[in-house]
Amino acid sequence: MPYSGISGFAFDPQLASEYSSAAFVENMQLLDEALGVVKTIPSGMFSSSLGGGGEFVDMPYFNNIASLVVRRDVTSTTAPTDLDVTGAEEKAVILRRRAGPVKFTEDVFIRGVRRETVEREIGRQIGNMAAKEVRQRLLQTTVAAVNSITSQVHTKDQYVAGGTKALLTLSTLYDTRMTLGDAYNRLTTLVCHSEAFADLVKDTIGNYKVDTIGGYTVVTGLPHAFGMKIVVVDDPALKVAVDGSFTKYRTLLLGQSSLGLIYHQRLRIEAERRLDFEAPYWRVLANFDFAPHVFGTKWIAGTANPDNDTLGTSGNWGAAYNDAREVLCAMLVHNASAA
Repeated sequence: MPYSGISGFAFDPQLASEYSSAAFVENMQLLDEALGVVKTIPSGMFSSSLGGGGEFVDMPYFNNIASLVVRRDVTSTTAPTDLDVTGAEEKAVILRRRAGPVKFTEDVFIRGVRRETVEREIGRQIGNMAAKEVRQRLLQTTVAAVNSITSQVHTKDQYVAGGTKALLTLSTLYDTRMTLGDAYNRLTTLVCHSEAFADLVKDTIGNYKVDTIGGYTVVTGLPHAFGMKIVVVDDPALKVAVDGSFTKYRTLLLGQSSLGLIYHQRLRIEAERRLDFEAPYWRVLANFDFAPHVFGTKWIAGTANPDNDTLGTSGNWGAAYNDAREVLCAMLVHNASAA
């Protein structure tokens, strides 16, 4: 009987999890290497807020003590006023995600597909798409959190709805860096859409000067992005369609460890075999939870496990810093030649 072995097949979720984890880790490592600004935090560091099914991550910090250093009066005989040490907290919101359920019948094995082929493919797709989801929510959170900072001091908005477009140039990039004042040089990474990057390259070419001196070619002018690493990614948070107007683009400038990823639940794959249908099939589901965060900001909404629109609403984020320069993120809002 050629098909007698089919009913004995058992989908191995552990094997699928290994493929999924490998794909997820590989993608996240590439993301971290590309950005160089993401700090991964184990959930154990905040067990008190995550335990018992918590929905938020509380990260305490100390407030600066006002008037800590003052003139000392060597002739005074009165007691000085005691100063208080106070604290506050950053707050991240946990996002709960699932991949699937994905189902497939055993007919695929009749066609000669090996068991490992299905597990590898399902695991690979889950891992890749989970990593993409983490990246998108991280950038979406960054845009919303930066917009929430008091008076938007970290945002340079040069977007125009019509007329002459305000493009990504070295000049506008410089102005955006300087929104952080003397902390401008702590911004190390530029994240932009490919269509905005094309404008920056064109502007950079125009700023370079090439001379021939004594048989040598000497190139002078400003560097590509003031020495910052450039990451090009066509993420939805960086390109927004505006009805009846030019498309709006966002370019992010980030510093080391400015963003955080807190994992509440790593990728977990489960599987079951269903026999209550005409064609028996396997059903596979993956769950994972994480909290994207911009250090120096906090989630101020009471909403738990928000949908993407709620997560990306700047009014749901607030400041959590002593000095705005502690938030190593800046954002340029602009146009692009392409749209």
